[in-house]
Amino acid sequence: MLGSIDEGISMMKSLLSTTSVLIVLDDVDHLDHLKLLAGSQDWFGEGSRIIITTRNKNLLKAHNINVIYNVRLLNQEEAIELFCWHAFGARRPAEGYEKLLVNIVSKFGGHPSALISLSSFLHDKDLNGWMQTSAKLEDSTVDEILELFRTRDDGEESYIDSWLGF
Repeated sequence: MLGSIDEGISMMKSLLSTTSVLIVLDDVDHLDHLKLLAGSQDWFGEGSRIIITTRNKNLLKAHNINVIYNVRLLNQEEAIELFCWHAFGARRPAEGYEKLLVNIVSKFGGHPSALISLSSFLHDKDLNGWMQTSAKLEDSTVDEILELFRTRDDGEESYIDSWLGF
């Protein structure tokens, strides 16, 4: 197995060392993964850009990354609009959903990926489904909710359904 990883790295370096690339590494949480996928600047051609998203700044520092951009969280108005686009396909909520929407959105503290995940999940649910979801979220901490959508963003909707009580 080690041979195949080393061979892959060698092939990547030889193929890409003269090519400008844009690489996006999303939700990186292990330094080893970062080293294997974007070992050093000489792996890629001049003008290459590597974008890494992570919740762990120390990981970036350990990989000698100097340019770090902190994404600001959405304010309440922005969060509601983002949520509405994914839940209703419109800028504003459907009639009767306004209060539930504000309650649900306020639990996420402006985290775009969690807002998108939950609003997409609620897209085809009726008002009763929204009320059940809101009640379940009331009994959960923000960290529990964010962890649920961070780790279950891979299409395991049945897991989310069961967690939310559907």
